[in-house]
Amino acid sequence: MKIEWIEDFLALIEAGTFSQAAELRHVTQPAFSRRIRQLEEWLGVELIDRHSARLSLTSHAQAYEATMRDWLASLYAMRSRIRADAIHGPRAILTTQHTLTVSYLPRLLRYFRQRAPEARLQVRSSDRSDCIRNFQRGEADLLLCSELEGSQLFLDREEIERVPMGTEQLIPVCATDRLGRPLFDLENRTHLPLIGYDVDSFLGSVLASPYLHNLQRRYDTELVCETSFTLGIRELTLAGLGIGWLPNGLIEEDLIAGKLISLVDMLGGPRLVVACYRQPDVDTTSVDTLWKLIHDRPPMV
Repeated sequence: MKIEWIEDFLALIEAGTFSQAAELRHVTQPAFSRRIRQLEEWLGVELIDRHSARLSLTSHAQAYEATMRDWLASLYAMRSRIRADAIHGPRAILTTQHTLTVSYLPRLLRYFRQRAPEARLQVRSSDRSDCIRNFQRGEADLLLCSELEGSQLFLDREEIERVPMGTEQLIPVCATDRLGRPLFDLENRTHLPLIGYDVDSFLGSVLASPYLHNLQRRYDTELVCETSFTLGIRELTLAGLGIGWLPNGLIEEDLIAGKLISLVDMLGGPRLVVACYRQPDVDTTSVDTLWKLIHDRPPMV
């Protein structure tokens, strides 16, 4: 099987006709048709319904078109990585949770680029639990994540190095009215809509007690939305749907602009530590370089 046969088949789908696809692939139409036939023979199934007047894919082709595209993209990505690793050396892989990808990571990456532009780094963003799991499996060299104060990870593994990067607070906020006042009056309103985190998520467990429990004892609360998607909570809060707890780094500009207002003096919010971990026994130039910069003067969280 030749890779060009897969490329031909996908080009045929995009072009819509054999003649236009052959032109796109810079071959004659008979040669192009022959290559599609060779792919079908290798697969053992027909991909094109040749009884149709217009180009029509068989059910097998429709079912596996997306898989072929993904496979081809993965193959070329692997080739690029192999070539780059051979020329420049292996990359450092950093895994971090979605919230930090938006709130803190851009500043950290600019810091890396300014001081060590030669260091090669790949970032993998995921849910916090997936990041920790991938790091434990050795699928990432560095882990950047949030922790509740006093609850750091991997205490049972002394060989894993840790550097605290700073702290940030989860701040209860709501949208403002036209006069810049809180949309929800905590002093005179007994019914409050809340935008909460999924109870099984890290931030959901952090907020459950005492913050949400205290709020539920004082007010008649309604959970209008529950999600582990922090950016979604920010958008719903900006839209005025309720009160949400969000990391300060994510909403700093919204607070300055007056789009959101802090309710932390009345409702409080937990402080989180942002820490970076390094895998033991990983000795590559990029990892060593970035780890030294993390120990030096990284930007504040």
